[in-house]
Order: sequence, then structure tokens, then C-alpha cells
Amino acid sequence: MAWLAQLFRPKVELPDELVRAIEAWRVLPESPDSAAIDETRFTVLDVETSGLDPRRDRLLSIGAVVVERMRLTPREAFNVVLRNQWPSTRENVVVHGLTPTRQAAGEIPERALGGFLEFVGKSPCVAFHADFDRIVLDRALRAELGVRLSNPWIDAARLAPILFPEARLVHGALDDWLAYFRLRAHTRHDAVHDAYATAEIFLILLARAGARGISTLAQLRAAAHAHERITTG
Repeated sequence: MAWLAQLFRPKVELPDELVRAIEAWRVLPESPDSAAIDETRFTVLDVETSGLDPRRDRLLSIGAVVVERMRLTPREAFNVVLRNQWPSTRENVVVHGLTPTRQAAGEIPERALGGFLEFVGKSPCVAFHADFDRIVLDRALRAELGVRLSNPWIDAARLAPILFPEARLVHGALDDWLAYFRLRAHTRHDAVHDAYATAEIFLILLARAGARGISTLAQLRAAAHAHERITTG
């Protein structure tokens, strides 16, 4: 298994306090499938990147908020810009607004990601088009900290059409669902504000899920996976 240890070895030797934080994160209990959704702490997140390819482009920022016991807790938020030595292209900066100056002044990546691990714990992660966020974060965490995020994921983009088929938004974007629910994002393409927008949608989805008898984390994840059947069947 030496090759596996090498695969998950971080780029640099980590300071002792960060090593201890990672070890503390590793031993946290995972959320059981039987967990009641009305008692679960969900981390709703969004990332900004240097491009649209999650397997190649760089992680620039992470924004995350907490939905717990069916409520958004606005005082619990995580927002960080990672330090990047290769500034984004001008076209990319226009999308997310993270100028080369902001990126150069960002948090050292291993500390930024260590802070994210501390914030997210082992709670289920929720994102809009979650595969993108999951792949980007997994690459960064493995490269910088030598860890893999084992948390369960829920894709709000897949869950929404299952719970609200009347919207006829099987492939709806975040803006489409915000418009459908008459919600307004404070600022789009900013990680923490997009996380807030996704969390507001997620709260509506949780309420509909409860009304349909979906009460556990396993049932909620199964509902999201059902989206694949209606799009490929």
C-alpha cells in the first residue's frame, strides 16, 4: 500500500497544528443514513474556480453556510479566497470578480482547506451541480492536505426537479430555480453568496421532502439519485 500513501501525500510538510486538526477531523463520526433530516446539520457550499473543467482548473475560493434543523444559520458561514500564484485569465475574473490582487493576497491553500475541514466536519454537503464542487474540492484536499472528503453529497440541481416536477426544470440552472421560487441572490458567482442562494432553495426542498414523507438522509439522497432515471430513462 505504499503507492496509496504516496497518492495522498500533501505537497508540503504541514505544520503540527494543521496535522492535529486533520487527525481530529478524521475521527469525527460520520452522518448515518438513518439520520433525520430535520435534525441534521447540512453544509451548503459553492466554489469558484479558474475555469469550467473540475479535473484541471484551480480552486480559487470556497463559500459555505449551514442549514441545521431545517433552518439557515446565517452566523455560521465560511468564506475564503485561496492564494494563487497563477492569476486567472481576464475572462475568468469577469465571471467571479476575484482579481489577481485578491488571489495573490488570499489564504495559504493548506490553511484555507484546513479551515474548511474544521467548518464542514463530517456533515452532509449540499451544492448545486454538486459533482463539480466535489471533484474540485477532492483534488485540492488530496493535493494540499493528503485527505479525501468522505462526507455524503446531495445535489440540489438533481433533487429540485424530483420534488417540484411541476416546475418543468429538469435541467434548470441555479438562476432558473431562484426565479421559480421568487428568490433573489445578493451577488451571483460569489462563492458564499451562491451558497446562501442554494441554501434558500434547499430549505424549500426540505419542506417539500418532509411533506412527501422523506424523513431520513438516505431517503433524501435516494430522491436526488432518482433524477438520473427521469433524464436517462
